[in-house]
Amino acid sequence: MNINVVKISSALSDPIRHRILLLIINHERGESQGCCPSPSEGVCNCDIVSSLGLIQSRVSYHMKELVGAEIVIEEAKGKWKFYSLNRKTLREYLKQVALDYNL
Repeated sequence: MNINVVKISSALSDPIRHRILLLIINHERGESQGCCPSPSEGVCNCDIVSSLGLIQSRVSYHMKELVGAEIVIEEAKGKWKFYSLNRKTLREYLKQVALDYNL
């Protein structure tokens, strides 16, 4: 698997994106608000907007960065978008960082 360590590191460096990732992780652990009809599909955009108190355009910007770095998977269902972690990419990223820094 070929990953872009710099792009992923950049995506992870933003505090808002960090909070979004924590929301996704907590959702996968069963801790979510579930404002949309399919809460098991991932975290809905509306959950992120309401949880972080951000406007939709800011959330969309941050989600574009996370999806573009391939650390979050986006799935459209009707008028909603749902997000989940791309665990495979995250694992590869951690392996690569460990190799690069001799950890």
